[in-house]
Amino acid sequence: MEQIEDLKKSNGILKSTLNNIREKIIDELVNVLNGNAISMLPDFKKEDMAAHNFEYRHEWFSMVFFGSNAAGLTITEEIDLLRNELNAYFSESEELMDIVSDLEDDCEDEEEWEEMKEEYEQEKYEIFDDWFESCWKEAQKLTGSSVPTYLSIDELDFGVEFISSDSVEINKNQTNIRRYIH
Repeated sequence: MEQIEDLKKSNGILKSTLNNIREKIIDELVNVLNGNAISMLPDFKKEDMAAHNFEYRHEWFSMVFFGSNAAGLTITEEIDLLRNELNAYFSESEELMDIVSDLEDDCEDEEEWEEMKEEYEQEKYEIFDDWFESCWKEAQKLTGSSVPTYLSIDELDFGVEFISSDSVEINKNQTNIRRYIH
């Protein structure tokens, strides 16, 4: 089917784009893990850092970093990652998705279309998740950082801790507090 080929092409563009910015993002992550790129909020010191937090929106792959103390309180300014680096991907992908949307009308089996779309979305997010984790692991290896690091989707209450690979529940009852339950 032509639709699935276009969807796979979009994921190929994402892979290529991510591979092209890999070294830049690793450098940025090294600066974050070393504390060089971090701005502390008033009344906090870098020694108070108990967790690194990365939250992102799946749809736009925008990533935000912030640090928190042992109580889960945000103690750093937020750092936006990947906001500008993925513009080319979104531009190319948007053109493809317009074509795919037009092809959707030609698909006679709505259930089959939904399955294809779900498979594409799942693959897209796995590509990004695996890429980001591999960049983080490289940065962590370069820095030797042992600070627990969490990755979550901003609108969900679960994530993963990178060092242990544990799935965690994240209590986000306030915007500036994160408590992790392993």
